[in-house]
Amino acid sequence: MDVSYIAIIFTVITLPVWTKNTSHICGRPIGTEFLLENDRIVAGYDVGYYRYPWYAALIRYNQVACGAALIGPRTVISAAHCYKEFLDLSKRGYLRLELVYTVKMGVYNICKTERSQREYKIEKVQIHDLYYTKKPYYDISILTLAAETNAYMPICLPDFVVRNKPNEGTVPGLGTLKYAGAMPCTVHEARLLIYNDTECYNMINSTGNNPKAIKNAFCAGYEQGGIDTCQGDSGGPLQVVNSKGDYVLLGIVSFGFHCAVPGVLGVYTDVSKYLDWIQDKSGLDAGIVSLIYNKPSTSKPTAISVSDINKGPHRRKHHHGRPYRRPLRIVVLKNKRLVAKTKSVLHRPIIRND
Repeated sequence: MDVSYIAIIFTVITLPVWTKNTSHICGRPIGTEFLLENDRIVAGYDVGYYRYPWYAALIRYNQVACGAALIGPRTVISAAHCYKEFLDLSKRGYLRLELVYTVKMGVYNICKTERSQREYKIEKVQIHDLYYTKKPYYDISILTLAAETNAYMPICLPDFVVRNKPNEGTVPGLGTLKYAGAMPCTVHEARLLIYNDTECYNMINSTGNNPKAIKNAFCAGYEQGGIDTCQGDSGGPLQVVNSKGDYVLLGIVSFGFHCAVPGVLGVYTDVSKYLDWIQDKSGLDAGIVSLIYNKPSTSKPTAISVSDINKGPHRRKHHHGRPYRRPLRIVVLKNKRLVAKTKSVLHRPIIRND
């Protein structure tokens, strides 16, 4: 999460019910709401404790490479581009995608051995077929884990295509606190505004890219910059809270142009556009999933909370070279005026885990 300091006023918004079925258990965070109405959020913040049982981290060489979210028994959803540099080797038979990462669940402080944490091997990786030819779009993947996940509650899936999106959502992650910066030990969260398609297309056009290429994706962030997802947040959930208090997976962190740059928004895979694909690949149906958990949360669901706003993030004591940090070239930014305006050299859009 980028932590340039811009204050925004917290408001509670009641969203429509996007999950029809009430028999399944999903999207309930751990703990209770403690954010006062008059409190402010300053950039990214530490969530304060183990709050989101569905949040997952993709691990390679003991380092966080991407985020993900549990959506059902043994089923995790993430971004296809987390596997981007391994796809060619996999096609040629030199590498099994299932061996690239392990999945760590129950994470709050990745630098500690928490009792809630468990690491899973991956049994099956399914990349969207169109990602190979349409990337960076169709940026979605389904990972089937090799062991049961009954101890962790999944996030809810939207039950239908969400055409009228809410004004804002949040993204938890373990990504860098600024572009090419250090990664925190603890899960941070950023509250992002969600922009309509017209504003999103205009932003893509301003970078010199073709807005007509956008497929099943939307933009979120701040036009003034300062708050954003960043490297290592790829594949993580952009989540919203519906009127029942359930957290719903609206988007997947996909790509952006550096992090928190003024005038440039992040792009997110629209999960609601892939419900049929998710059901086909995983067997999960947002309307009929019924799960039993060892220790389901009984706390009252509430709006998104924030903790330790003014506390500095913890740092890794031994931070070795992280994989996948070099910039990935998608297209060249052509608008020189935008480059000058941002006071930052925007040579290329970046995938959120490079």
